[in-house]
Amino acid sequence: MFEWLFGRRKRLLGKEVSSDELQRLDQALWQATHLTNEQRERLVRWSRVFVAEKTWEGCNGLAITDAMRTCVASTAGLMVLAYPDWYFDKTATILIHPSPYKVRVDPKILSSTFNAEIGGEFHRAGETIYRGPVVLNWQDIQFAKKDSNDGHHLVIHEFAHQLDMINGPNADGLPPLPGNVDEEGWRIAMREEYKMARDMVSQGFRVRIDDYGLTQESEFFAVASELYFQVPHELAEYHPNVYKLLKQFYVTDMRFD
Repeated sequence: MFEWLFGRRKRLLGKEVSSDELQRLDQALWQATHLTNEQRERLVRWSRVFVAEKTWEGCNGLAITDAMRTCVASTAGLMVLAYPDWYFDKTATILIHPSPYKVRVDPKILSSTFNAEIGGEFHRAGETIYRGPVVLNWQDIQFAKKDSNDGHHLVIHEFAHQLDMINGPNADGLPPLPGNVDEEGWRIAMREEYKMARDMVSQGFRVRIDDYGLTQESEFFAVASELYFQVPHELAEYHPNVYKLLKQFYVTDMRFD
């Protein structure tokens, strides 16, 4: 099985990148035109593998197109440009809804962060399940593929959770860091940034990370990751230490000149 898997990967990675593939990449990912030619071709090759190895399912009648697959794959690939062998192997299935979808949860187990409607029913934009599917909605994704979307990107948010959970089933805001980064120091510094942002909001100051990102450390990491890739200059201005910490993990500097 492993010979077959890695043999297919080798074939997909070795195939020459066409101009049509580069054009589809530019249409799916606004950041692509800011990347180097080498990065763009590497991202196309990575996306081929990601698309081929995942099961793609449309929900509520949504038909999944190649453009949708390319958009999700290239966005996830942008996040791991520094880690070419990471293919989110624990994620086997991608579910895509047409728009935010309703879920129902027993009111007895509702967390205060859900802000559920009466009866335990609420809208959800997406979801990440450990060793399970990543659930997305196309309405939110298609806005973010065109421009910075005020720092929001559902794919980045949910796959940041996937990166967070490489270390274990419970997302805690600590992804697997490169060997040259002090893990405990990184964790402490990010936790301090999280607490500082919460304190500033409680005192009436404005921060760039939204309220949802201040609910817990895992959401702080996910929302900050959205900003890192969508509005990097703003993240670096409002939360310079957060940008520096995320750069130690993502490596690729997204502050395009």
